[in-house]
Order: sequence, then structure tokens, then C-alpha cells
Amino acid sequence: MCGRFTITEENQDEVARVLGVPVEQLVEWSYTPRYNVAPMQPYWIVTSDQEARSLRPATWGLVNWYETSRREGAKHINARADSLASRRPYREAFAATRCVVPADGFFEWSAEGKQRIPTWFHRPDRQVFGFAGLFTSARLAGESEPTTTFTIITTEPNEVVARVHDRMPVILTDDAAMDEWLYPKQTPKRLQELLVPAPVHFLTATPVSTRVNSVVNDDPECIEEVPPRPGQGTLLL
Repeated sequence: MCGRFTITEENQDEVARVLGVPVEQLVEWSYTPRYNVAPMQPYWIVTSDQEARSLRPATWGLVNWYETSRREGAKHINARADSLASRRPYREAFAATRCVVPADGFFEWSAEGKQRIPTWFHRPDRQVFGFAGLFTSARLAGESEPTTTFTIITTEPNEVVARVHDRMPVILTDDAAMDEWLYPKQTPKRLQELLVPAPVHFLTATPVSTRVNSVVNDDPECIEEVPPRPGQGTLLL
């Protein structure tokens, strides 16, 4: 699964360039780097409207109109690539409301006794990329306005991530892949072809501070490299 992620780039122009969105939108929303984005927190996504990309504020954890509570979003922070067309929470969004979730890394954990040991997976050059996501804007019973929420799609891990976890987020590795994912009339066959593990060379693994284990912490110390713990070094080779 993908339960935490990062976007650490400080240069707004660079973020806008990679995502293909107006930098003015980042300025308007006071863009700031994030070092520990957690489920049920407000964030933002990239959507497409008549072939133009734009940013939209959204909360992580998909909630459909028929849900009884916003808390249901905690169950839908990730969507398995092989069940998008069949599972009710995802099939409508898979067909009609796909998005890109901006990021530059994500965390997974291994166990050392009772302690959870985090690893940060990111590009060697730390450049921004996008996860394949789904979104919906729904107004639940008793609410006056709709709220936009999203989920991140996961797939089988590549060799780098498999040393730590059995799933990984789907990464759209270049601008063309983002275009294809966002294209409203994209064929189901082509969409499924995009939902594959990132190439092995695309990511590197860095052991980081257990500070990231708490959602309260969201600062550069969360991604500070630390020496591998006993046994962790072999996982990250």
C-alpha cells in the first residue's frame, strides 16, 4: 500500500513545470513542501479539463456519494489496480474521474520487533513525479457542499520496493504517461497498461528517521538519512 508520501521540491516553478500546471495556482494556494503527507489530510491533485491541466484541492481518502460518513475515506486511501473496474468504490471514478497525485517519494515500513522502521523511496535526482489516482466530488447526507477526495492506485512492487513491501503506488513516470492517464476518452485496455510497477532504476531506497512514524511530524527531518538498522541493510541493497 501507500500510506504516506512526500513532495519536497521547494521551487514552485519546477513543480509547475513537471506537472504541466500554471505556477499561479501554486502561488495562490501557498504551495509548501510536504515531508509526511498522511491519509485524511487535505492535499491537492492534478485534473484535466479540455486537455488543460489544473490543480484541485482534495482530501486523501476516497468518499463516494453513497457513503454514510467521511470516515469511510480511511478505507479507501489506496485502490488495487486489478480491481478498479469491478469494485464499487472505484469503478465510476476509474471510468470518468482520474487524476494525478503530485509526489516525489513515498514511505514503506519493515518491522524490527515492535518497532516500525521506515524507508523512503524516491527518484535518485529527487524530481517530482505523479501517482495514478482517482477522485470524486460528493456531497453526503447532511452536508451543504460537495467535497473532493482521492485515492492512490497500487500495483505489484518492482525489485527495489519488494525488498520492503508487497505493493507500491503506480507512478506515471513521464509527461506522456500523465497525459494518457488523464485523457477522458482513454481506452480501458490502455489504462490498464499504465498500471504497472515503475522501472527498477526509477527509484532508490533511503533509510530514514522514525520521526516520520508520527503524522504530527511534517518537516525535513522526516527524510534525513540514517544508518540502516540491523538487517535493514540487506533489504536495501
